[in-house]
Amino acid sequence: MDARTGVWQLRRLVVSYCKHSGSSRGVRSFIEEKLPALQERYPHLQVETTLRSGKHPHLEGFYKNGVNKPIGVKNTEPERIHEYAEFLIQQWGSKYSGVSSQGHKTRTKQQSVQGIWTPFLNRPKLDAETLKNMPPPERA
Repeated sequence: MDARTGVWQLRRLVVSYCKHSGSSRGVRSFIEEKLPALQERYPHLQVETTLRSGKHPHLEGFYKNGVNKPIGVKNTEPERIHEYAEFLIQQWGSKYSGVSSQGHKTRTKQQSVQGIWTPFLNRPKLDAETLKNMPPPERA
């Protein structure tokens, strides 16, 4: 639920899987064991299961603002798939843009080993004595 408006943003959750593929084993277990409880817990949510033969499984959330978010769940355990479904339900449907909520570019908290690059990084250091001994530039 969106804390700002009190309205659920996720409208539809699609679970795609293959009937025979080994990579869909966890999704098939999730559909049998955990999906009914998820539908009971979130009655507003339209949950669809899509059979896609020969394709890897994935969850896809469709939000009120038109954004959709897919999550690949190939070779994933049912408990982890349930966590992904809960994650999609709790999201509000914005795309990650690399900009924080304050409008600044997101920066890492870990400094680079090399430091920050500047155009003056590899220039030789000049002191007053070196500048005095330099010949004047030639004029054409």
